[in-house]
Amino acid sequence: MSHRGILIMMSAIIALVSVVGFILGGIGFGIGVLFGGGLSFVNYLWLARSTRVMLGENAVPETTATLAIKYFLRYAAILCLLLAIFWTNVLPVTAVIIGLSAFALAVMVRGMGSIFSRPETR
Repeated sequence: MSHRGILIMMSAIIALVSVVGFILGGIGFGIGVLFGGGLSFVNYLWLARSTRVMLGENAVPETTATLAIKYFLRYAAILCLLLAIFWTNVLPVTAVIIGLSAFALAVMVRGMGSIFSRPETR
């Protein structure tokens, strides 16, 4: 599963779900899905960067404590943003969470596709 394939699948899922959101839930819901999808991309890229650092592919090694703090700060930042959206009611928080789940859906779709695809001949 390549990074590019996951990003393409995430884009397709976000586009499809946001169109359905605009049609069934209105403008606010569709924008919420798009916003959550953007958060999903940021979260994915942040996770990919953190993983590269943990695997030692970064020029500047970091301590385990620093890596753990950064790992949890990512989730804390997303949680704070979701709470702010919930409290201000600027967007439907359900729509944002649906958009944020695009990464998980992309991984599941790609995984199911690889399970049920024809095996390659070698």
